[in-house]
Amino acid sequence: MEEKVLIKSEQYNVKKVFKIMVIVGLVLSILGSISAISDNMKRFDRWYDDAYEDYLDHQEDGDCGYYYDFGEKCYDCRMIEQGKLGYALSNYFESSFWICLIPVAALALIGGLIFLWLRSYELTVTDKRIYGKVAWGKRVDLPVDSVSATATISLFKGVSVSTSSGRISFLVIKNADAIYKIMNNLLIERQQEKVNATAAASAPKTDEADQLKKFKELLDSGVITQEEFDAKKKQLLGL
Repeated sequence: MEEKVLIKSEQYNVKKVFKIMVIVGLVLSILGSISAISDNMKRFDRWYDDAYEDYLDHQEDGDCGYYYDFGEKCYDCRMIEQGKLGYALSNYFESSFWICLIPVAALALIGGLIFLWLRSYELTVTDKRIYGKVAWGKRVDLPVDSVSATATISLFKGVSVSTSSGRISFLVIKNADAIYKIMNNLLIERQQEKVNATAAASAPKTDEADQLKKFKELLDSGVITQEEFDAKKKQLLGL
């Protein structure tokens, strides 16, 4: 008999999670950058008076402390000429830029891992087996007869399947409730089939029942003894 698919898992929009984390990282980085530039501008105000005196001396002397044979002006003069914002940006790119990128990199990495984790779960339920993938793409294939119980998972919406070898969880499934109902009904049907099969196997066949009835009538009429009836009964029932 051909295998019939009863239901498949549906995934959440996991790309949105990744985008949100990258955006949060960018916002934190921008706020960190603004804070660093603001601190540098405040530092400029504290540093400016002393540096400006050196700058005026250099302007009057016509000597700005050229060095390295490149004709580059001294640090104080260069910073004074750049102004407050130029000073703030120069120090920002020299010392704070890469630090401010850490939130973006960290949250992008975490978001990427979460994206891969959320994308890895898959579940398909058929009339014969339950199969799919769990965390990080590990494949699972379980015959329905090997499943002893199912349950829902609230924290990371999903379902769990219990077997003799342990419990397997399928998480972040959008239609987890519908899957649970179908799996539970499937288990109930299989259990009922087993009960019916056991009852049918243990019940006496029609011919045997008819023969027992006839031998009981012979016993009641005194044609055979109780011992003979008991022996025949054991023979017919295979006891």
